[in-house]
Amino acid sequence: QRRVREAVVSTQSTGNKPKEDEHIPEEPSRNGDMTVSRIEFSAAAYSCMENEGTIKLGVIRTGNLKCKSTVSYETSDGTANAGEDYVAKSGVIEFEEGEYIKSVEIEIIDDDVWEETETFFVRLFNPNRGTEMDKICVTQVSIINDDEPGILQFQKPSYLYKESAGIAELIIERNDGCDGRITVHYKTKDITAIAGKDYEARDEEVEFTHGEVTKTIHIPLMDDDVFNEDKIFEVMLSEPTAGSSLGKTKCTIVTILNDDDYQTLITRVANLTSVNLDKLVIGKESYKQQFQEALSVNGGNVDDAETMDFVLHFLTFGWKVMFACVPPAHMAGGWLCFTVALMCIAIVTAVIGDMATVLGLLLGLKDSVTAITLVALGTSLPDTFASKVAAMNEDTADAAIGNITGSNSVNVFLGLGIPWLMATIYKALVYELMIQEASLSSQINLCPLPSLYTL
Repeated sequence: QRRVREAVVSTQSTGNKPKEDEHIPEEPSRNGDMTVSRIEFSAAAYSCMENEGTIKLGVIRTGNLKCKSTVSYETSDGTANAGEDYVAKSGVIEFEEGEYIKSVEIEIIDDDVWEETETFFVRLFNPNRGTEMDKICVTQVSIINDDEPGILQFQKPSYLYKESAGIAELIIERNDGCDGRITVHYKTKDITAIAGKDYEARDEEVEFTHGEVTKTIHIPLMDDDVFNEDKIFEVMLSEPTAGSSLGKTKCTIVTILNDDDYQTLITRVANLTSVNLDKLVIGKESYKQQFQEALSVNGGNVDDAETMDFVLHFLTFGWKVMFACVPPAHMAGGWLCFTVALMCIAIVTAVIGDMATVLGLLLGLKDSVTAITLVALGTSLPDTFASKVAAMNEDTADAAIGNITGSNSVNVFLGLGIPWLMATIYKALVYELMIQEASLSSQINLCPLPSLYTL
């Protein structure tokens, strides 16, 4: 039987007979009857590309080959539908005396619509007298889709429009394939521009027909006679359908230029081309936006949120609400935001330091080990990753050095040094001051002075 299967793989043709010097073993049927022929498919599953046109299914016969055998076959739908994905077929297979290989050819329908891999089935049944069905009497055929629906993205990462233009036209491109009908969702999001005041919000779906490679969306802009600064908002793509995907430029920034400042347009365009888009979002417009993002999963973008986003939102909810109290960066020239942020960081560091101290006491660790391991992991390690991000996003190392120096000064020196200094002074006034030379406390108590100088 194994030799017969190998012959099916090598030939897949009809009407093949064994060579005169080749011996095909006559294996007995399940009831031991040597006069019975057994028929089955050569494989339990087949697959083909949609554009191949046809697929051949091998049917083999073992046992008694010295007689004629017939068996019926027919197709049946699975996830693939007859008439849409393949041509239904049924008939009778006849084995002449000595034949052991036959094939059934089924036509596959190729279309321009992207679909997931679909399957249908072919079964063997109704063998003639003296023939019985073997194990593989039903086989599965998988049709693998070969259509490329494409990758969707905005043509540009940013657009500039004057306030008096009335409409912002944004182009969505469809690259690397244009087969089938697909849709993609787009949605506007406030940054410094406010929907309903500076532009009309949009939350709609765009449809690409078969062969269509570009689509233009229109966002109305609102013109007023009041002088104000340039405003920006964001447009994001999401939920591509029919197997399409999103490219790198899945969001774009739209800048609304004030007409009264038109003389500086060329300067603004030149400066904007060299600005990192991530820098455009310096801070939130108001406390309301800060608390809305802090109280919402993934900053309010729940549709694109993953399981880890919900877990992190639950674990960090208290801290997110606490830091939402930090004033927006545009207030008081940023000094108010800077001061309150330092206070919040100092509070977080003090809490981590106290928790690390308690945990160290419970585990029987020395103060030096606690400071080097637990406190460092809770304060300095996150700062290290923040400095890495700053170094990757900037051309120079200024941001990374400023981040690691400032954060360590605030977290370790101020957050831990000042509380320990206050505790040491209190103990010196209430109890007898006893500090061993070169101890951890005596060294850290000296840290606030250089840290203040550094800041």
